[in-house]
Amino acid sequence: MWPFRTVLYFILFWVGCFAALVNPIWGVVNYMMAYQMNPPITWWGTPLVNIGMRFSMLAVAFTALGLLTGRRRVPVTKPGLALWEWGIIALILIAILNVAIGVGYGTTARYAFEKFWKLQVFVLILARLATTRRNLMIVFGALVAGSFYLGYDAYTAPYRSFLQGRLEAFGGPDISTSSGAGAHLTAMLPIIGIAFLTAKKWVWRIPIAMSGALTVNAVVLCRTRSAFIGLLAGLVVAVFMAPRAKRFRIHCMLGLGLLCAMSLTDKHYWDRMSTLAQGEVLEKDGAAMARVDIFHAATQMLSEHPTGVGLGNFTQMIGHYNETLRYRSSHNTLIMAFCELGILGGIIFLLICAEAVRLLIRCSKLANLTDDPVQIKIIAYGLLVSLVSYFVAGLGTERFSCESFWWILAFPLCLHRLLEREIAVRSAAAEPIPELAVEPVPAWMRGVTLGA
Repeated sequence: MWPFRTVLYFILFWVGCFAALVNPIWGVVNYMMAYQMNPPITWWGTPLVNIGMRFSMLAVAFTALGLLTGRRRVPVTKPGLALWEWGIIALILIAILNVAIGVGYGTTARYAFEKFWKLQVFVLILARLATTRRNLMIVFGALVAGSFYLGYDAYTAPYRSFLQGRLEAFGGPDISTSSGAGAHLTAMLPIIGIAFLTAKKWVWRIPIAMSGALTVNAVVLCRTRSAFIGLLAGLVVAVFMAPRAKRFRIHCMLGLGLLCAMSLTDKHYWDRMSTLAQGEVLEKDGAAMARVDIFHAATQMLSEHPTGVGLGNFTQMIGHYNETLRYRSSHNTLIMAFCELGILGGIIFLLICAEAVRLLIRCSKLANLTDDPVQIKIIAYGLLVSLVSYFVAGLGTERFSCESFWWILAFPLCLHRLLEREIAVRSAAAEPIPELAVEPVPAWMRGVTLGA
């Protein structure tokens, strides 16, 4: 007999799959929830794994099928492919090329390559579907709900889930480590803020606020310095880039959030964060010094393989340049991008990030031409804070192969397409009616006035 939670998830998952055939946006939600909850690592998900269910593959398959069966609910986008999407396609092509010219295509490389093209296909689908206000807010709702689940999971985590005081082994496949989970949840906080500020009813703000509180607590439990730096960077952007219409309210929220976060921290947390300002302590910190050694080894790797070693091969190659680093992760998103996809791939990746920022700035400038300019400005502002936080945190932990990182990069394109559609509709409605389209007035009515 399956546990109740297993039965509930099984039913909801298949409801999401079949709902995707009617409206594919629900397939996106289904995929995101499966990613964040990650049943295979939970006690209640074991029965589902035993029957051979591959949640992410099924969710993507039903979403792709829904693009055909539910075509009338798929927003029309023009142009068909944006510059940002061409960057994604270029990265996929480089990854395919590196399968042939890289240093090898073993088990690790095969897994990394299959995961990369799968996540990029999903990102391209996301950039096509989450381009209406309703769809975009549905997707944000999925992230708020997922953060609530992760936060609750962290809050109820047993002692065995902590390693040296840091929460480990919870959440999705890319966010199961303390650094990964900390970076992910840091980027989710601005999304939760967007949902809170744009909620149509106050009753919805209660669970959203609870999700935010649980998320902050989970970030604190992760005790990761990369997430702390990401939070600081995001906080600076949040303070100085707040939209004028909601600036006072946002600053009050930030102040209240900081007070709540401070109340959740302890001496152990601040002792670890304080090492960032203590050079002599960092020099004795094994994790910090390993990152320095990884950087030097990665520089040598890139000089010998300027076209890249191929996806998944960094950990296999790093030991050739420093024996003590054998099978170590890069712990840096940029290092991973440049070393595995080469100089060209790394540059394209940076251009994709820059294009995402440009789109958000453009959305803020054109917001007044839309139906609800305040909401657009809040969304653009929140996404900018989220993107900056995630990118900066990614300089201390590898996020290049993390799916949620690419979701945040895709949202600016979604918002820009939403904005372009609304501007086009309003412009068409404001066009004067051509004279030839006006029904002619009969001769006997000419000169007649009302009341005459």
